[in-house]
Amino acid sequence: MIQQISQERQLTKYTTHKIQDEGIEVSIDPLLSPDDYIAIKVDDYYNGLHLAKTTPKAIDFLVAVDCSCQDYVLYLLELKNVKTPQAYQTHAIYEKFKNTLDHFMSEEFSHIFFNDHYRYRHIFLYLVTTAYRAAMKYGSFEKYTKLMQKIGKKDTLLNDSALSQKPFRFRNKVLFIQTEVPPNPVIRKYSSPLSNHFNA
Repeated sequence: MIQQISQERQLTKYTTHKIQDEGIEVSIDPLLSPDDYIAIKVDDYYNGLHLAKTTPKAIDFLVAVDCSCQDYVLYLLELKNVKTPQAYQTHAIYEKFKNTLDHFMSEEFSHIFFNDHYRYRHIFLYLVTTAYRAAMKYGSFEKYTKLMQKIGKKDTLLNDSALSQKPFRFRNKVLFIQTEVPPNPVIRKYSSPLSNHFNA
């Protein structure tokens, strides 16, 4: 898959090994070599088409990681450098992931992402944002939400059904958007698969 993406004529200008946008950078496992993964700047790809009609909204990065034996991990990442969750609209974030899964991956480049030769150990959907300053202090959004639950506070973004409850389906997997703070998530290999139904 890595080689196929890198040789795809339409994507050549939009591949990278650095996951950075809006002043946010996502970490890469130092054990990964450039041959082990590739990132596609999906939003840049659509903007580069210069469509007469409205340009589809899409996520910032789609990252494929080779886990060996034709098994892969996919990371779909939307990066938002904002001060509060109110600085962006959750329905717009949802639309970006939906367009990426339903059109970019399932239609335009289905010969790559629906190729039966490739199996997915995990597919992760992440909104990576600086909107939660307290979470950044704890180093992960999960630690932050656990603390908020412990002291009885609710998080408006987690309660927004457009992001946290409305699922996507791709290759028989049920997927949900997770929130994370930079430099998470770490792009890395996984050694064991999950079931077809999981929160990614």
